[in-house]
Amino acid sequence: MKMKKIVTGVICLLLIGVAAYWYFHRDSDKARDVLPADATAVAVFEPAEILDGLGLKQEKAGKLVMNMEDFVEGVNLAKPVYAFATQEEFSGIALNVRDVKRLLKAATLFNYASEEQNGYQWIANSNSIGCIDDDKMLIVGPVAEEQQDALRDKMMSLMKQARKDVPVLEKLDRKGTALSLCAPLNSLPKEYVQKYLPAKTDLSDAFFNAALRFGGKDVTFSMGSTIDLSNMPLSPIKGDVGLGGVMPANPFAYICFNMNGEKLLPELRKVPNLRTALLALNLCVDVDMMIKAIDGDVVISLPKPDLQHPAILLTATLSNTDFLKNADDWSKVKRLGAADFVADYEGTQVFFGVRDKYLYITNGSKVASCIGENKDSDMLRLPVKDKYLSASLDIAQLVGAYPGINTMLRVVPQVREVIDALDQVTLTADSLQSMQLSLQTKKPVKEVIGNFITLLMGD
Repeated sequence: MKMKKIVTGVICLLLIGVAAYWYFHRDSDKARDVLPADATAVAVFEPAEILDGLGLKQEKAGKLVMNMEDFVEGVNLAKPVYAFATQEEFSGIALNVRDVKRLLKAATLFNYASEEQNGYQWIANSNSIGCIDDDKMLIVGPVAEEQQDALRDKMMSLMKQARKDVPVLEKLDRKGTALSLCAPLNSLPKEYVQKYLPAKTDLSDAFFNAALRFGGKDVTFSMGSTIDLSNMPLSPIKGDVGLGGVMPANPFAYICFNMNGEKLLPELRKVPNLRTALLALNLCVDVDMMIKAIDGDVVISLPKPDLQHPAILLTATLSNTDFLKNADDWSKVKRLGAADFVADYEGTQVFFGVRDKYLYITNGSKVASCIGENKDSDMLRLPVKDKYLSASLDIAQLVGAYPGINTMLRVVPQVREVIDALDQVTLTADSLQSMQLSLQTKKPVKEVIGNFITLLMGD
């Protein structure tokens, strides 16, 4: 009886062990095992997050692109897709496999020839080569046909290896993301770095990160870096109430930041084209003094959605108005009031002046005539305070400004429904190292996209 209990106990333990193994390995992420430890850049694509964010079922996703059903059924879309690159310019994509036969069938659509070798399926076309087993697939490219055979041993090694620690993968913010990316900034072309980043920027240990997320009523792409940008002439936006009284209410588009002109001017002079323009402008107006006087919130806006003849308005907080002292000596400038002027610059009239402690510059005569009339405007009503950058474009105003667009939308009610659900595009920076670009909707994203896909598929 005692032996029977022991045997029964052992069998139960074995069954529990088998069940536990099956549970934790029933749908494991085998593509992750392929990533090389020396990867310098990694991107992770989450098909499940995409499908869920868009309100799509897998079978419908395959019908969106013609003849892609086999690929969608062949790949395990419940698991991530990885892309990577190494220091040796070896780059590839790793996917989890669900059905090898359907995946091989799909490969023929991309001109892949296939063969079986050492228990693996190999596919190749003119610029890439792939290796497939029952769980995963590794595609390497671009690589010329004559160089492909030399890569087989390395690819086999990655397919067989146990999971490695990949330091760059740990730098990703994958929480709730549909797509995430991390790459070293020292891989950027030097001419790009010299043109757009501050001089002597240290990129040795700097990384660029990006992520795409689907929210309830937004699709947001965020990006950031680990570069030290503390020397930039930007500070958190204060939300200056007085500045709001100078700018128009409910602008079609705007961008807001807080800037120190004393720090900005030397940076502008480093750009050849801007330096030339500043020299030319200073012959007419004390532009250098004007820029140096800017210290605080700045807003550049398009009051109305007129894309053919856009009126642009810049309003800025000033620390002083010393540049007005020589106003009587300015050439090609006409005085319109005590601190209001108009100048002709390359055939365009530019209106500018000072109201209270705020500078305004605009190319629109109607905009200039309304400066300061919007007494009820309040900067604090805009989502700008404490951010380093805030920008917005009102989609509804854009659609409403063009009767032709409205006429076309009335013909196709489904399109009208999708367009009406779009709210605005926003760009924000909560710090000097991060930025978010977001499409915001009035209805849930799943509903908006679902209606659009229904229109495309005609069902």
